[in-house]
Amino acid sequence: MPFNYRKSAGNISTRRSRGKKATQFKLGHKPKWTTSTEIHQPGVSSASSEAPKASKRLVRLTDKEARDSQFVRTTAGLAQADTLAYTLRPKPEKEEKTDCVCDRNENFIVNNEKMLALIKDVHASGCKKPNMKMKVTRAGLCVYICVKCSYCGFNSQTLPMSDTIQTARGPPAGFLNYLVAMPVLKSKIGMDDVATVLTWLNIKAPCKQTFQKKFNDLGQAQTELSDKQLELNQDYVANVMKKAGFEPEVDIQFDVAYTCRPQGGCEKSTQSFGALVEHNTGQKLPLAIAMANKHCRKRYCRHDNCSKTFAAEASIASSERVLLHRSLDKVKDGPLAVRSITTDSGTQSAKAIRDYYELKKQTNHLKKQTATHYKCFVHKLRALERHVRAAKSDIKSIPKKYNKDEYMRKLASCLRCRVRIELERLRKQSCSDELFLRSAKFAIENIMHCFSGDHKMCKERSRVCTYRVTSSYKHLPYGEPLALQENDKKIILGNINKTFDATGLKEVAKLFNTNACESLNASVFHYAPKTSFYARNFAALCHSAVHTRSLGPSKSSMKVAEKVTGKEISLHSMIYNQLKAKDRRREYDSRRKASVRYKIVKFYLRKRHANRALYRDGLYASESMPSTSAADHSYGLKV
Repeated sequence: MPFNYRKSAGNISTRRSRGKKATQFKLGHKPKWTTSTEIHQPGVSSASSEAPKASKRLVRLTDKEARDSQFVRTTAGLAQADTLAYTLRPKPEKEEKTDCVCDRNENFIVNNEKMLALIKDVHASGCKKPNMKMKVTRAGLCVYICVKCSYCGFNSQTLPMSDTIQTARGPPAGFLNYLVAMPVLKSKIGMDDVATVLTWLNIKAPCKQTFQKKFNDLGQAQTELSDKQLELNQDYVANVMKKAGFEPEVDIQFDVAYTCRPQGGCEKSTQSFGALVEHNTGQKLPLAIAMANKHCRKRYCRHDNCSKTFAAEASIASSERVLLHRSLDKVKDGPLAVRSITTDSGTQSAKAIRDYYELKKQTNHLKKQTATHYKCFVHKLRALERHVRAAKSDIKSIPKKYNKDEYMRKLASCLRCRVRIELERLRKQSCSDELFLRSAKFAIENIMHCFSGDHKMCKERSRVCTYRVTSSYKHLPYGEPLALQENDKKIILGNINKTFDATGLKEVAKLFNTNACESLNASVFHYAPKTSFYARNFAALCHSAVHTRSLGPSKSSMKVAEKVTGKEISLHSMIYNQLKAKDRRREYDSRRKASVRYKIVKFYLRKRHANRALYRDGLYASESMPSTSAADHSYGLKV
């Protein structure tokens, strides 16, 4: 009998499951496969490695951990093929979704007389001649209302018109009295600014003493949350380094900011801030911070546990050393070991790092006995530009038809850009520091020959010049190759070597910078403007900036409010929805600024602004018929 395919059991099951994709997945099934506890090291074949005795289940990383792990491996020069197995499918982060509710939990501004009129209209349904009186009791911004009717004898209870929170002692506290001080902690406005806004809204502002007390409570809560978050940042970076296949060693950057920059013969600054920020992940998380403050509000205080953390008789310029040691002390007991420290071009940093590690060697309290000291690559480039521009008086062979000041300014800018691109490309292509230093030395020596039109060695030494297109000199001063004498070229090359000689190249071998620290310092003095003075809460505002940098403005603000009040921010509240809307707008702006189109537009705008003086002298001007285009299109700008 021939086989009937249509009536076979397999075909029947196929028809029944038509439209469904065949899969072996079962709900609730746990995989039985395991993986080694040792992470595969790049360059080591799996066949040559011994089979591990212990094993554990594969753990999926979160999306943030996967990005940072891949960033660490890419920065280390590893190929994409070395991507770890558990970073291929990162665990998606759960998004908090809110229901579309029309009646949101929010506060309104209500006029006193209008509210009393509304109560009379409502009470008129049960009373023939309503004669209502309303008693208002204030507690800061919070209001308690009691309503009485003299005709029918109605007397309501004293009801709070806003949310309240339970306290350890005394009556419930008003929720708004804490939230009104939140803008002072999370923005640049002060208490007087908040009082002015309330005044123009015809609202009686809380007294200054109550306002200051609530702000102190917020500052204390912010400090505790920030200290805990810094420890979590250290644990996170150590975990990412381990998942990426490296030892938990971190490269950090350090910088100090002052309320008023110290100057010779005069020192107005009395407060400073320093932070350690890691280099390895893409987030550039702060790991430890320290503050120096010479002020204390208490009249009779021994300064054992107060806002004063720096001696009044000491120079604030010496606080960089103290803050660096305090910050390193907070990291040495954590899960991370410091591999290198990047600072600016200051003279205190190198000695402070040596003294710290020499002191700790005697007590054996360090996981790593020394750390390499690097200097900021961006600061070095700025020094290069200054040195070249300062050599203006020594250069004698600049053509007479050119403005000497503008010529040297443009040449210094070109040299800075060329050195930066050469070193960055060499760093990506070099697998060792020795190869990088040797190639960088030859590339810098070749720059002046390339700018002068001699491209014989560009193919061998340069990573920028194409050595084929010799007629494009638009980037040089006035769009022409340099026509300088050999002595002048040697002078310019000597000024370059003041910054990027053999010693200078070793100091920037990794091309690290302190941009993340500079950005954090700007955030600190955004919250604590230098025009205002914060004696007690300067540390709290510094912690506010650090906590915001770690978690984001919205999440950080809600955590502080929840810790102080003990009340969770509702998903349907206007606070939550407005903060989330700001997050979405901020995320959109960051994606737009990271796009290629935005960078191209910014580049040409910056180029037009930087070369405005050169364009002014090149708008079809001639001796016989001088052009007025520069004056016609100046738009009132003074260059």
